[in-house]
This record gives sequence, C-alpha cells and structure tokens, in this order.
Amino acid sequence: MPAAEGDALSVRSTERPPRSRAKASAGEDRTKLVGHSRLTPYVLAAPSIVVVSVLLAFPVLYALWGSLFDTDSIGGPQRFVGIDQYTRLFTDPDFLWSINRTVVFVTGTLIVGLTLGIAFAFPLNRAAGKLRFLRGLTIVPYLVSGITTAVIFRLILNRDFGQVNRVLEFFGLPEMSWFSNPNLAMLASIGAQVWSDLPLVILLILGGLQTVDPSLTDAADVDGATAWQRTWKISLPLVIPQLALATVLLSYQALTSLGVIVALTGGGPVNATRTLPIALYETAFLHLRTNEALAIVVVILALNAGLTLVYVGLSRRYDMVGN
Repeated sequence: MPAAEGDALSVRSTERPPRSRAKASAGEDRTKLVGHSRLTPYVLAAPSIVVVSVLLAFPVLYALWGSLFDTDSIGGPQRFVGIDQYTRLFTDPDFLWSINRTVVFVTGTLIVGLTLGIAFAFPLNRAAGKLRFLRGLTIVPYLVSGITTAVIFRLILNRDFGQVNRVLEFFGLPEMSWFSNPNLAMLASIGAQVWSDLPLVILLILGGLQTVDPSLTDAADVDGATAWQRTWKISLPLVIPQLALATVLLSYQALTSLGVIVALTGGGPVNATRTLPIALYETAFLHLRTNEALAIVVVILALNAGLTLVYVGLSRRYDMVGN
C-alpha cells in the first residue's frame, strides 16, 4: 500500500471517534434540554398515584374502622366493640350460608366463564376477512347493565312463555321451574353473570393470542403437532398472564355481583342464591345495621384481595417454571 493511502486511512480512522463522541454529546445535550432524568417519570406520576391511593384507601380504612364499633340506632352514640362484629358474623348460620353460596357462585362463574372464554377466543383469533366483525360483536353483552341482563334471563327462562322451556318442549324434554328450584336458580344466576362478563374474558384472551408469534405454531405444525397439542402446549401457556387477569376480574365481578342476583332471584328460593352482596344489601338497607354491614364489606374486600394474591402467585410461579 502506498504511503499516501496509508496516511489518508490513518487520518480517517483517527477522525471517526470524535464524530461519534460529538453525536453522543449532542444526544446528551438534547436529553438535558428536556429535563429528562430517571426520576422524571416518577415525579410526573406522583400526583396521580397519591390521588388514586387516597381515593382507594379512604373507603377501606373507613369500613375497617366503622366495623369496630356498634350502635343501637342510626345516628346514635357509637361504642367500641373491637372484633365482636366479626365474631358474631362467623358464628351466624345465615352469614356462613351466604359464604357457602358465594363460593358456589364464584366457582361456577369462573369455570363456565373461563371455559367459554377460551372456546370463543381461539376461533375468533383465526377469523379472517369478513368474519372479523364477530370480534366487535363480542363486546355487546358487556354494554348491557346487570339489571337488564337479569330481566332478559327472567324472560327467556320463564316457565310459561320462556324460549328455553319452549326449546325443551320441542325436543320432548320436561319443562323446568328455573326460579323455584334452588339448584336451577343458582345455575340461572351463574349463566346470567357469565353472559354479562364473558366479553371481557374473550377480549383479554384474544388480545393475548394476538401477541403469539405465528412462527411457533407453524413450526409445531411442521413437526406434526395436532391442533389440540398446539393449543395446549404453545398457545395457552403463552397467554397465562391474560388468563390470570381474566380470572381476577371475573372473580371480582362475581364476588361483588348484586344487580344480577337481586333482579333475577332476589336471593331465593329459600336463600339458595343469597350471596355475600345480598347479605350486605339486606343488613345495610333492610335491617339498618350499618356497622355490621361495614364488617361484611371488609370480609368481601379480604376475599377479593386473597383471591387476587392467589391468582397472581400461581401466574408468576407458572412463568418461573416455564422459563
């Protein structure tokens, strides 16, 4: 190589680092101009975090504090009773029965809701072309209020003119008294709750499926995996976070459901659908025992928090095992 060319290359090689350093310093200068730092996002989010924390914490603390007192009349003097409210609740057969009904209602809603959510989400994920409008239709039941959902189910399950009994009659099956049989009343309540919240479950799972890399399922298909194997061993494990979130939201909706059960069964027949929200409603607004009602609120909050921690723990454990 001639000496002149070597000198030129050496000059160019020595000139490149300063330019890169100049770009880096320019980038740093631009960053400093906008006042960006590691603490900036936290400083900007702090007011919202504080406001939301106060709005969430105040009702919880108020309910917890109020449940430690009791009174003989509304507006009368409050006397401190400690945990006596909770002692009376957990020794009351009616309250324990409400917990039993709540467990059945929440469990049934989760089983049916998650099963149907998965069953609908996978076909909708494969929908193409003009069939994609079906994804938008899934949100319709979620736009209907709980009271309206209950009225619809009362009409279609009516023994005399309901469409469900007409279908049973067409197939030669006996008519069912949905609202006078305790087991059928619970089943109808679960069905109404699932119908109301199913769109949320479908959309969450569908959103997770949209993020699955198609190359993974294509590779499994090339290896000879069946559709069931691709679903069970590839797609479902990858949407575990969405399933956990759907489970949390569905259990929360079922655990705090009042409008659907009040309008559909009123807690009957013979208290077959008297869940904790029904017990809370009767205690607060029918019997006017506000302090006891606050204790029931705390129990519902504790159950919600416990279920959420269980779901999140299982989800993280599954992720750790999968990794």
